[in-house]
Amino acid sequence: FISLPIALLLGLKKEAIGACYSINRDSNLGLTTDIYGPDAKETEGTFAVYIVGSVIGTVFVSLLAGVVASWNIFHPLVAPDDPLALGMASGVGSGSMMTAAAGTLGEIYPSYAEDIMVMGGASDMLTGITGIYMGTFVGLPVTRKLYAWLEPKIGRKSGHGK
Repeated sequence: FISLPIALLLGLKKEAIGACYSINRDSNLGLTTDIYGPDAKETEGTFAVYIVGSVIGTVFVSLLAGVVASWNIFHPLVAPDDPLALGMASGVGSGSMMTAAAGTLGEIYPSYAEDIMVMGGASDMLTGITGIYMGTFVGLPVTRKLYAWLEPKIGRKSGHGK
């Protein structure tokens, strides 16, 4: 709801559908390729966000994990500084993002490093499985409808992506 209008205002056309419908994990790249084909504009958008997310997102998520860990507010299980909830939160995004976030948390909480990595891996797997269904049945259909409604109103008239 936020990224698609921005993408259209920046001049993206059908690439915006692929770029904006999900958090662009590996499975979402496969989904877009399967539905639209490898040469489609929608797949180009998904691939672009996947590449940028894997490179820049890894650094961002690593820094974010450190900042959030410094707040000392996530402690649902054992002790006031138990970081396992942060380990679970590390599983959102690509595998490289999960590894970066869990690695940062493992450095902050060395006695929990193995548990954090296990929780991050479990969360990564669960998000991948549920994410493909959310992308197929919710994210992609909603983004297509939103694109059809917004593109004539705010899309740039460049002819790009048609």
